[in-house]
Amino acid sequence: INGEFFCIIFQAPVPIKPWGGTLNASKPTPLCIQRNPYIRQQEIVGQEDCLYLNIYSPDTSNDLPQNNDLLPVMVFIHGGGWMCGDSSPQMYGPEYLLDRDVILVTINYRLGPLGFLSTLDEHCPGNNGLKDQQEALRFIQKTITSFGGDKQSVTIFGESAGGASAHFHMLSETSAGLFHKAISESGTALVPWAEAAPGEALRNAFRLAKMLDCPQAPSKEMIKCLRTKDSYQIINTEFNFYVWDYEPMTPFKAVIEPDLPGAFLTRNPRKISKISAVPWMTGLTKDEGCLKAGWITTNKTRFEEFMSGIDTIAPVTFYYENSPNVNLITKLVQEKYLLEKDTEAIKSGIIKMYTDSYFGYPAVEAIELTFNYTKSPVFLYHLVYKAVNSFSQIFGYGDEDQGVCHADDLMYLFPIHFLAKEPSTDDIEMSKLIVTMWTNFATSGDPNKPVQIPYKWKPASSGSKMEYLEISSKPKMKEDFASRSRFWGTLPLWHNVRTYRSIEEL
Repeated sequence: INGEFFCIIFQAPVPIKPWGGTLNASKPTPLCIQRNPYIRQQEIVGQEDCLYLNIYSPDTSNDLPQNNDLLPVMVFIHGGGWMCGDSSPQMYGPEYLLDRDVILVTINYRLGPLGFLSTLDEHCPGNNGLKDQQEALRFIQKTITSFGGDKQSVTIFGESAGGASAHFHMLSETSAGLFHKAISESGTALVPWAEAAPGEALRNAFRLAKMLDCPQAPSKEMIKCLRTKDSYQIINTEFNFYVWDYEPMTPFKAVIEPDLPGAFLTRNPRKISKISAVPWMTGLTKDEGCLKAGWITTNKTRFEEFMSGIDTIAPVTFYYENSPNVNLITKLVQEKYLLEKDTEAIKSGIIKMYTDSYFGYPAVEAIELTFNYTKSPVFLYHLVYKAVNSFSQIFGYGDEDQGVCHADDLMYLFPIHFLAKEPSTDDIEMSKLIVTMWTNFATSGDPNKPVQIPYKWKPASSGSKMEYLEISSKPKMKEDFASRSRFWGTLPLWHNVRTYRSIEEL
């Protein structure tokens, strides 16, 4: 089943009005306008009328379910760096999850400048892509009972930008009560590609307006002019925001909005003391950084360009060009990751740089802040199991071993239809295990029950110990989650300086 809600370009979504008669909701839904930078896509695809959600239920009867028969609801938010992605069953089908008596909902939301442009005032406050997700959650609250779902047991879960989105909803006062558990896979609200640095949102809005021959001020006239432009024309400007190769890959991000009606986020995520007190699961794959590093390490020309131009490339690709002491940061990063003489060791260091900066330390920081403000359980994991397939193949890195890559967890939850090889017997067993833990969590808020698993996954006890489950062929509990990445918390990055300490102390 699919449902929809409406949007006006550069405005928050509008709830859909009830329709008369029977709606044919069995057709595939369109994707939002986009171009996929992760596979170096040149073609723009999608359409403006894209705010649909897919509802999958194991119950095909026509009878309305009774309250005691209602199933937990899992709402999946796709990744793609807020630049690409969609809720298509080609990628996020229900076959695995519906074996475990849950309702699965997958949602679309606007992307790139169409979803994340902001003038930081009432004319375009920003975060429309996140508001699209929020409106989908409201729609689910109103309708999911008719599909056999329990509106009092809704779990939001997502991967990469979807994981960051789930965490943002935990931090948003206007999302409170729309969900009851959350899972952030490979992404939190504190990742460097998620929140715009001071001044960045307006700079990019001005640049976009100039590219499309629109006035840069006043903002009312800017947005009025931009609304006259073709959406494909707007997305086509994305190439002009790249400094080196496809960097920075996410120029349009979440913003701290002015305190206006309907605002999604009005405070710095690192300073929000009131968050949704819901059980939270979050974790990483072992080699998250292959998402970006593979494009460098598997190509001789790009590798040489990266190494020779690191003084200018690193601040852009690691999102610290707005920080004080940029040259010092680059020097410290090189000393941490790139001191080896051996080329293969250097390539490994590049993967670790992206793993720690993009995913590891932001997760550590988010977990620490969560412990400061809520006593709800936090379950941490680190996926180190390596399957015969990997998303590194989809990202275009061939068969070269990139480790347990970013997004590799998705193939255990969804029957990805374009993987290169048939999964092994061990891969299938790992999929069953992960599906069990995720659906257990959606059912009870605890990955250990109601379906028994062959070990005890303990919640983390504190922000210092950070106990986590290492998901391998023989899963086991460990301590000190993502410890190597804490290096990034010692650097004078713009958000570290603004939040925790003065420049002089660093």
